[in-house]
Amino acid sequence: MEGKLDHRGKFFNVKVSLPHTAQIPILISTLGMKAFQLAGEIADGALSWVCPVEYLIRTGIPALRNGAAAATAANRQSAPPLVAYISVALCEDHHAVLEAGRQMIDIYTKLPFYIQMFSDAGFPITAGQKIPDSLIDSLIVSGDEKTVAAKLTELLAAALLHDSLFLNTFS
Repeated sequence: MEGKLDHRGKFFNVKVSLPHTAQIPILISTLGMKAFQLAGEIADGALSWVCPVEYLIRTGIPALRNGAAAATAANRQSAPPLVAYISVALCEDHHAVLEAGRQMIDIYTKLPFYIQMFSDAGFPITAGQKIPDSLIDSLIVSGDEKTVAAKLTELLAAALLHDSLFLNTFS
């Protein structure tokens, strides 16, 4: 868009010329390798949701980079960033975190595309199967404030080694 709009519709007529066009980055939701590759090719960034960080590092970032490399003809300078969702539980009761985690991700273990991603991440599950503790532990950073801060710092350091992963934490 060039900052100009001339629209005549049933309810509205709009004619406007703006001095600047908005520079809004477009991020793509990513889960599987093809989505990461597509984000690398055409997007300003990638967004993950309920993905183990190791999967993002081993699978997501390389696919993002491969997509960006394939798009060098489109003036892509480097792979776009990956914004990773990481669940945080400020709780020292590991059993309680596991139970809350099971409830939180239960719906995802019934969706074929998440089942595939979990399998690709090293957590093969089937719909209706009890969610393994190891999967929950890979998705939720928990503990007291000091433990959570240390784990997030560790994850960020590992991600920075791959120079295109930004961690976005929500609690």
